[in-house]
Amino acid sequence: MRGLFNAQDLLGSETESLGPGKCAGQNDLQDVLAELASFRTALDPHTIVGITNRAGTITNVNDRFCQISKYSRLELIGAKHSLLNSGQHLPAFFQEMWRVISGGARWHGEICNRAKDGSLYWVDTTIAPKMDGSGRICGYVSIRYDITQRKQAEKALNDENLRRERAEMLLRDIIETLPNGVAAYDESDRLILFNSSFKECYRRAGGAIVEGRRFQDIMEDAVACGEFADVSCRDDDWQNWINARLRNHRNPGRAFLQAISEDRWFKVQERRSASGYIVGVQTDVTDLKRAERQVKVQAEADPLTGLLNRRALIERLTAVLSSQKAERHSALVLIDLDGFKAINDMHGHGAGDALLIEVGKRFRDNVRKSDIVARLGGDEYAVLLVDVGSTANAIRIVRKLLRSLESPVRLGRKSVRVSGSFGLAIVRKSKSGTPLKVFKRADIALYRAKHNGRSTYAVYNTDMERSIRQREAMIEALRRAIAQGEIQVAMQPQTRFVDRGHAGFEALVRWQKDNQWVPAADIVSLAEQSDLICALGHAVLSGTLNAMSAMKRKDFAPGKVAVNVAAAQLRNPNFAKELLDAVSAHGHRASEIIIEVTEGVILDRTSEAIGVTLNRLFEAGVKIALDDFGTGYASLTHLQRYPVSYIKIDRSFVKDVGHNRGCNAIVRAVTSLAHSLGMEVVAEGVETPSQYQSLLEMGCDYAQGYLVAKPILTEEIDAYLLNCKADRPVLTFVA
Repeated sequence: MRGLFNAQDLLGSETESLGPGKCAGQNDLQDVLAELASFRTALDPHTIVGITNRAGTITNVNDRFCQISKYSRLELIGAKHSLLNSGQHLPAFFQEMWRVISGGARWHGEICNRAKDGSLYWVDTTIAPKMDGSGRICGYVSIRYDITQRKQAEKALNDENLRRERAEMLLRDIIETLPNGVAAYDESDRLILFNSSFKECYRRAGGAIVEGRRFQDIMEDAVACGEFADVSCRDDDWQNWINARLRNHRNPGRAFLQAISEDRWFKVQERRSASGYIVGVQTDVTDLKRAERQVKVQAEADPLTGLLNRRALIERLTAVLSSQKAERHSALVLIDLDGFKAINDMHGHGAGDALLIEVGKRFRDNVRKSDIVARLGGDEYAVLLVDVGSTANAIRIVRKLLRSLESPVRLGRKSVRVSGSFGLAIVRKSKSGTPLKVFKRADIALYRAKHNGRSTYAVYNTDMERSIRQREAMIEALRRAIAQGEIQVAMQPQTRFVDRGHAGFEALVRWQKDNQWVPAADIVSLAEQSDLICALGHAVLSGTLNAMSAMKRKDFAPGKVAVNVAAAQLRNPNFAKELLDAVSAHGHRASEIIIEVTEGVILDRTSEAIGVTLNRLFEAGVKIALDDFGTGYASLTHLQRYPVSYIKIDRSFVKDVGHNRGCNAIVRAVTSLAHSLGMEVVAEGVETPSQYQSLLEMGCDYAQGYLVAKPILTEEIDAYLLNCKADRPVLTFVA
């Protein structure tokens, strides 16, 4: 129903109760209706009218109601009036309104409503009960006027008034709480004006700061109170200090710094006015002076642990080298934490920082006061043992530092263990040379400690330096071998437990230098220590794909072939495309390739980028195998996060399977877990029939190891594949 309302809504049942003898007559009724229509015409464009029943359900509204609420008439009629509740009024507001109108009285007030689009609008509201023929309330009629603009204007006015009041208060506060102390003295050098900030400058001598007192009297009282940091009344020349201050005060000019008690500093600027008054302004520069000190501290300190940093350590080492007597010994110890990266990636950077702080504290607690502990960055520390006396004494302290890492570190609710590798270089004035040479020697010793198995120490000697040069020569030789295509691939077969048939290969890197095979672990180590790991991986992949093509040309079925991939390769956003293009170019299917990654790869800091690459490969059909499972820090979370199809049980567990209860439990649990996650299990390092039988009974899917076959060079693989092609089991032993 458009418009305001019909006559029946207002007249209700009153006209029905008049009866034929009591009715005012048809003409009178028409007059009433016409008058109501006039009211509607006049009010409808400006007045918001709504009618509800006793329960607050809307029964009729006019066009203006719809316009301001932005609801259609169909949406409003039948809905509770609370549909428009803006939440701007407390429940007590509406409780009082209902109390008034339900008692039959008229209610008037201002209400903020919420339109359909979420906008707020204000209405001046009058609500009156609507009575039926028996005089009972049957509903309510509300007349409203839009006062939104007025309310907005009032709010703007109130906001402006509040802003002005705050500005006035702020101005008064600025004047009174001005950080600069201001004081003025007359021609007789008596204090005539000062603010509270000036009195605050002299906390101990505040009682001496009184209008009418001479500047000299104030200064003498301040010295007696110990107000100034650079003079006191106990000093013999304190009067000379006063006289110098008076000369500066009476002949003002250049600003100067004044050190005050409680480690405070003020910049004092005094000027003589044209009328002869001396006006002084004292600016608190304490924060600036403290910041200067802090900058010096920060320039020398590690911000996380509070230890010295590399720059400060080099300065201290330089001082030791220049001042140490020739017959005395000092020592530099470089330390790398073992396994910190995995802990940091697993528990988060906050836990990693807490670990670094605790390790630094343990190192400080286990050296002498004269020794210097520094954090060089990341998980690298250094200890300068000053005037340690002998190599034996230095080793004793290093062992103490090693033992300090044995107890676990509490990180929240978890405890972790961390160890360290220590490189020790003795510092002798006559032989050590520059600080950089000392660092280099300690670094060489540190490398040897890591090479020796970590959680140990090594003392520098000249043989180590020769070893480093040999390693650098090997890296250059490897670089040339990769560039000249001298990297080879060996294939180690894998067999199915269920039928002992051929399942596929793992491609392994091979490099022959000077007619001797370099161990695969050494090749990978050299590549990882240099910038060659990606180039090496590319060479192995290329050799693997070529070998697969050669097998197929001879009508052999290589099965699935696994290739080891490093984290650096997976971090390359183009790696997935490059690998898939290479596989396709050789005529192979992506489903024939397995990418093997170690736990360290999925725990890499860039695991998010690595995960993207692995998912792209998996979606293209490449399978993912998690190598050396159980030897690192990978958790069930990582198995869910990455698209792993195979879990390879490390040979360290396989070695004792069958006669070691712990290894049996681990292998059985890993196998069960993998199968429940839809993965298959490869057992590495299978060398005996008893191991094979135990792994078969535990449900492993594939075997790899010398019992199946040693790694075979590609040119020697035909005999093995001929045996497979004849459908004969790869393994023929009797279990």
